[in-house]
Amino acid sequence: MLHNPNKHFADLIKQYSMLDILSDPDVILAKAGIGIPNLRNLMNDSQVETVWNTRLAGVTGAGFTIEPGDANPKARRAVNFVKEMVRNYDFPTIISAMMDAVAFGFCPVEIIWGTTAKMWRAVDFVPKPPEWFFFSQRKNLMFRSSVSASRVPENKFILIQNRPSYQNPYGVKLFSKVYWPVTFRRNGVRWWTMFIEKFGAPFIYGKFQKGASTEDRDDLLSALEDILANSVAVGPDDSYVEIKGDSIRSQSGQVHEAFYNAQNAEIAKAILGQTLTSDIGEHGSRAAAEVHYQVKADITKSDQRLVAGAFNKLFALVTQFNFGAEVPAPRFEFEQMEELHKERAERDKILYDMGARFNADYLSAHYQVDPAHIKVQLPSPTSPGGFQQFSRRENNETIFDFTGRLERQGQDTIDAIIDDFRKDISKARSFDDASNRILNRHKRQF
Repeated sequence: MLHNPNKHFADLIKQYSMLDILSDPDVILAKAGIGIPNLRNLMNDSQVETVWNTRLAGVTGAGFTIEPGDANPKARRAVNFVKEMVRNYDFPTIISAMMDAVAFGFCPVEIIWGTTAKMWRAVDFVPKPPEWFFFSQRKNLMFRSSVSASRVPENKFILIQNRPSYQNPYGVKLFSKVYWPVTFRRNGVRWWTMFIEKFGAPFIYGKFQKGASTEDRDDLLSALEDILANSVAVGPDDSYVEIKGDSIRSQSGQVHEAFYNAQNAEIAKAILGQTLTSDIGEHGSRAAAEVHYQVKADITKSDQRLVAGAFNKLFALVTQFNFGAEVPAPRFEFEQMEELHKERAERDKILYDMGARFNADYLSAHYQVDPAHIKVQLPSPTSPGGFQQFSRRENNETIFDFTGRLERQGQDTIDAIIDDFRKDISKARSFDDASNRILNRHKRQF
């Protein structure tokens, strides 16, 4: 007899909750029979790590502000409260972990709640591994455990999703796009290594005379092996050794290299949207580079919107709990690159005038300019006073030219003043009238 039907029903739901799993529709994962942990292992690949860090830098390295939702006093109180709340947040680490949503489709971010002076605070904001979670048939976020599953508590997690849809709440996984290129390239390197071991050394051909004994043949073969191993060998006068190269082998090696580079390009294109950032190569043009950098800027803005959206949801909850739903929540905003460029350029101009000089790496990192298009031209050496050092002859010629121009300009000014004096005197009816005319015309000079 069931004493508590509701409890029994709840136990059954918990027991069979794992049957309510909505399968991840990612085709690549399904065909390869892998999951998010396998995709995470792709970070061990040097090319993936390089281009992924480049994409991360566009978000983690960007400046941001927290702006009030409105100009009224309550909104300003809310923004001051939020700024104080997040003062100890490790934003680079949090934002970098949030980007799991781009790499693996989604990322639940846990809110660690606490109270101080009867005010609810998000003490910390911690992104969790997406492989710990799944979605139910009703599209609810579920926490996965070893024996069962449970729906995550309300207002405990902020869910970040990369291009989700009704059919696919798991989002689009960027790293699933690079799984096969990485796999193919790794296997290609293995076959390339075998090719080098087999055909990298030159082919050495030895001839022996007809009727040579087996012992003579073995001696010749041993001598050929010594040539390969030690580059030295000895033999009788009638021995013949020929070192042959093979153009076909050289072409085969180029095929392996082309295959390797093609997979690297696919990885860069999938993660960065273009290839010039990670590998400019011997081809390309300035126009192509500018287009590719614009693509990178657009992708960076898309990543920033995902991150800013998560913080804005957090700020909305904090504002609602402490100040009421009617108070506009603060906004997390990334600084626009154009504004940063203008402010930084004005500052750098001041530093340049003070004597600071910047290299191509600095200009590329802070102004998003392709290093291939930067040419840093250092100024000629200057004296401590700031004047250029000339030879004595050049110095004299420069001084003569300068004083000559001053004399000519000064003479023209004096002639103009004298003409004014003459005009005033010619119009005057008395000495006092002439003095007054001159003083009125040139009162600023007297």
